[in-house]
Amino acid sequence: MKKLIVLIIILIIPILSFGQENPLERISFIIGDWIGTGSGFGNETSIIEAKFQYVMDKKYIEVINNSRFEPTEKKPEGEHHIDKGFISFDKIRKVIVFRQFNIEGYINQYILNDALSTETTLIFETEIIENFMPGGKARWTINKINENEIETIFDVYFPGKDYTCFGINKLIKNH
Repeated sequence: MKKLIVLIIILIIPILSFGQENPLERISFIIGDWIGTGSGFGNETSIIEAKFQYVMDKKYIEVINNSRFEPTEKKPEGEHHIDKGFISFDKIRKVIVFRQFNIEGYINQYILNDALSTETTLIFETEIIENFMPGGKARWTINKINENEIETIFDVYFPGKDYTCFGINKLIKNH
């Protein structure tokens, strides 16, 4: 009888823990309101507000990025970039997916590259880009500097060329 009880416990515990595990918890260091500065994007600088928050019973992470670029000679009034999206977990493929909608009309669908990501570095690579050049790709990296600081890097790939860094953002958690 004791062997049967032990066997049942051994079989049930993994089932219970699997049902309670949220695959998005592993990237929870991004959750919060962030402010900071960006550089790149045509040698322009920007002021950034970013928000990563759980929504809908923690099934998704909503992402909102708002960047205001300083005026330049070419753009004397500056520029305002907005992107919004959701991070989710695709149970069938067992991957974290980020769907991003940009004010410029680009729609990116990234997947988290588990082979390149770590506990402190998340590397999202596009699998689909709408309204961009054929064969183009993007990569979005989030580096955890510490509990209150992250860095994001946006790289773009054009066919026949290497990835090029389009911008780096330094963000601090806004408490």
